[in-house]
Amino acid sequence: MPAYKTQKLAAPLVVVAVLLFFIQLIFGGIAALYYISPNALSGIINFNLARAYHLNGLLFWLFSATFAAVIYVLPVLSGREIAYPGLVKAVIALLLITVIGGFLSLPLMQSGSNIWGFGQPLLYEGKEYVELGRIWDILVLLAFALFSIVVLKTLPPMREWPLALWALVFGAAIAFVLYVPGNIFFKHVPTSEYFRWWTVHYWVEGALEVAYAGAFGLLLMVLIPRPELKRVVDKYIFYDVVLAATSGILGQGHHYFWIGTPTFWILVGGVFSALEILPLTLMAFEALKIAKKANIKFENIPSMYFMVGILLFGVVGVALQGLVITWPWTNWWEHGTWVTMLHAHECMMAFAMGAISLIYFATPGLADKPIDRTFTIWGKRAFTLIATGQIIMATSFGLAGLPQIFNFWVLGKPWSVVLDIRAKFMPGVLVGASLVFVGFLYYAASILRHMFFPVRGEKYEPEKAPPTFMNTLRGMPILIVLALVFAMIGTAGLWSFFSDHVLVAKDPTIPYTVTSIGFIGLAVLLELMLVKFTRALEYGYYDL
Repeated sequence: MPAYKTQKLAAPLVVVAVLLFFIQLIFGGIAALYYISPNALSGIINFNLARAYHLNGLLFWLFSATFAAVIYVLPVLSGREIAYPGLVKAVIALLLITVIGGFLSLPLMQSGSNIWGFGQPLLYEGKEYVELGRIWDILVLLAFALFSIVVLKTLPPMREWPLALWALVFGAAIAFVLYVPGNIFFKHVPTSEYFRWWTVHYWVEGALEVAYAGAFGLLLMVLIPRPELKRVVDKYIFYDVVLAATSGILGQGHHYFWIGTPTFWILVGGVFSALEILPLTLMAFEALKIAKKANIKFENIPSMYFMVGILLFGVVGVALQGLVITWPWTNWWEHGTWVTMLHAHECMMAFAMGAISLIYFATPGLADKPIDRTFTIWGKRAFTLIATGQIIMATSFGLAGLPQIFNFWVLGKPWSVVLDIRAKFMPGVLVGASLVFVGFLYYAASILRHMFFPVRGEKYEPEKAPPTFMNTLRGMPILIVLALVFAMIGTAGLWSFFSDHVLVAKDPTIPYTVTSIGFIGLAVLLELMLVKFTRALEYGYYDL
């Protein structure tokens, strides 16, 4: 049994998170189908509806997983049962009502039917990432308010909170405060877009970054129970909050330029938006030094694998790929193209990896069953397939964006022609998406088996292997520097669309070649670093 019986309240949210992840993947596949056959499901599930389910499925399974993790860890942090367990059940009910009601309302976008009240769209709004109508927005905010009461009443006095807990609570609170501006209806489109980005991008570069840094720090403190680690976590949480309050806010500017605000915002946004992942990276490496000195072995290998995914998808997908596309001279060309989707998918995968890691961490305790061989092997396969598939899919998006830039922006070809050219890259997207889906099946099977079926308890032991380049952290600093080099190569490739060779001679060879080298190099390095880092932790060869 878990140490506290109210920890069991997290179990329904784990199941909801798994189901919503499935919905997200299914509708992502339907959206991809439109790029192959634009009229495939027209009139049944239009592209905008498939995309709405894909995006909202992601957001709500991240919410569900995060709520589940907080419910599971809260008694451990507090040393007592959760206060007001009835309110937790109310939060779960509100979340389910919102998901079911909101998702049933989204198809009304295809007919234009809606209900309006107080000048607000009540059933759906249709703005990307914040498609849901005001009824469902209010229920989300109510659920958060009730959950906040539970958290604050359960936790010890604030003076006893570690800085990581402050970051988690503060980041989560700001995430939901920022939910409000994007859900106010404005008739003026630039004003509407201005405040929508407050919600969409400040989530990622501000609130969620702080919240997940706090969750990451707390998880490290549970896994590595050493007093010196708290000082390390506190130090880097402080830096993370400072950067979120500076680079995160200023980084928003690369969106502002495109909605009619002054030109300087694109420069400010491009320069400042890539710094936030640095404290998390340094925190992880210092924590590993402490763990190695204490000779700590990590038993929950799937959780640890996905925790590595947070870090490395953050370094490459959030920071480096974000840096490539947000410089003014690159953002000018790539904004709104599939090059953006490379960054977006790898960026959101960092947060998805965090949610999956938290679920793997909580599942054995919720199920009151030991971590066994099957749980570990299926979890490892889930990580490998999801991570590799995401890299292949995202890189294919990025490569497809290059002919999109040239044929649409430079040559001015009709959009139908651009779609045909871009469709040639769909095999890579589909291969990557298929791997992610098979990885999800392993993930869902490992979690649901542990929750609902008998577990034999056969313990997993890593194979005996001598230290090599591929199962140690040897050379990791060099690989990170190389990743920065390839990011600069990709940046130079996008800049080269400004050259006379492209604009006058209409020859895209240089940007195609140079940018492709940058994107493929980053993909290969990310895969290599994921393999090295996860194996080093599993085999215990994580000396730095």
